[in-house]
Amino acid sequence: MPGKKTRSYCIALSGIIGALCVVLMFCTGLMPLGIYLLPAVAGLVVWIIYREINRKWALLCYAGVALLSFLLTPDIESKLLFMGFFGYYPIIRDIFTRIKPLVLSLLVRFLCFNIPVVAIYAFLLNILGMGQLLEDFAGFGSFAVLVFWLIGNFTFVCYDLFLDQLLYVYDKWLRKKINKLIR
Repeated sequence: MPGKKTRSYCIALSGIIGALCVVLMFCTGLMPLGIYLLPAVAGLVVWIIYREINRKWALLCYAGVALLSFLLTPDIESKLLFMGFFGYYPIIRDIFTRIKPLVLSLLVRFLCFNIPVVAIYAFLLNILGMGQLLEDFAGFGSFAVLVFWLIGNFTFVCYDLFLDQLLYVYDKWLRKKINKLIR
């Protein structure tokens, strides 16, 4: 994170990134996988603030996007996924990757994913009565919840590995392009 940024730069970048994230969250219903994909992408976009400014500004932007998404976006599942996991995980992930040994680091990351995601789907299924979520997996019978959980964990592993690669790509290539657009 090179150099100290001015307050106006931080506010402007956070506003632009926040607006882009809200637009992404608003588009969650436009494509079949948008419910899952766009909250993850919005979290990656908020991560740019962490890389360019700091964690505090990124978490403030996340909070603003989470609030606006909660108020403005139509899909309850996607907004809960953003608020409960995808919005903040890229920002705090590096804290978990520094934990030694590696096994403990992986365990903490899996807990960071599974606790909120299981809570979100328990809320959706039991409180809001969104049983159609499991009807999509009707072919798996009584194992639908287990299959869904396994698919979710596999997707999390892919997402976590992608974050490693994104850091490299961002620092080597994307940062220069973003800075040209901003300045």
